[in-house]
Amino acid sequence: MRCIKTLVIACTAALAVLSAGCGSSNPLGGGEISGDLKSITVGSADFTESKIIAELYAQALEANGFTIKRQFGIGSRETYIPAVQDHSIDLIPEYTGNLLQYFDPQATATTSDAVLLALLKALPGDLSILYPSPAEDKDTLAVSEATAREWNLTSIADLAARSPEVKIGAPSEFQTRQTGLVGLKEKYGLDIAPANFVSISDGGGPATVQALTGGTVTAANIFSTSPAIEKNNLVVLEDPENAFLAANVVPLVASQKMSDELKSVLDAVSAKLTTEALIQLNTSVEGNDGVDPDEAAAQWITDNGFDQPLPGK
Repeated sequence: MRCIKTLVIACTAALAVLSAGCGSSNPLGGGEISGDLKSITVGSADFTESKIIAELYAQALEANGFTIKRQFGIGSRETYIPAVQDHSIDLIPEYTGNLLQYFDPQATATTSDAVLLALLKALPGDLSILYPSPAEDKDTLAVSEATAREWNLTSIADLAARSPEVKIGAPSEFQTRQTGLVGLKEKYGLDIAPANFVSISDGGGPATVQALTGGTVTAANIFSTSPAIEKNNLVVLEDPENAFLAANVVPLVASQKMSDELKSVLDAVSAKLTTEALIQLNTSVEGNDGVDPDEAAAQWITDNGFDQPLPGK
């Protein structure tokens, strides 16, 4: 991804000078953008990892003199993208592949670099991204170890042959997304009847895992950094046709709130964040003995030196 860094910087700078008026389709009600570039409202989606990453951004920015407001647990991409565009929030963690398919459902890019290039072209002018993190959290389709053994499953293609028997558990939007049932049908012929789709709204969390391990569903949409995969011996089905795109963590920012200082802080955080760190952070908040997302984030921030202003600030 190093070869694309200059392009990211150039495109981000170009996008930052653009603004596009858009009506509010956002239940947060919209807001008026503040002219203070050091006053930032950080949002998150409604799953734990998004809240953790949002806290990483918020706490690192606070250590560098930013005034931060938090608006966490907003909902799905279909809700929080309009929230950035109408200035209800200014910044939210995103994932490159998922964000690309939101803006360009017909995108054919699959690798990290190709997805990033396509995303830079697809973003509207009122939104900007910063340099992506090496940390990646992809959508997956997972089954129990028993199901994988009984049906001899290694890939999504293997599962497709049993389409009439398959029940899938996932968030409701998985039904209509390209990175969901639409793409799985197009690329593998996995054809799930509406009656065999079980909507579970915890973003691949405990309820989804319980539905899978308890046999309510045959397969489930679970993020690749979920500690539940190893803990429950789940089998992540191979995806050779790349129905699920590369999904590197990336800050999504309202273009009018971009600044060199914001970019410096968040680029530094992104560079340090790894997939292994995401798994550890997710694990630390899991279960009755887990800590809150803000506590997990605070420990990572301290361990990586982001509890102090960046050198030279």
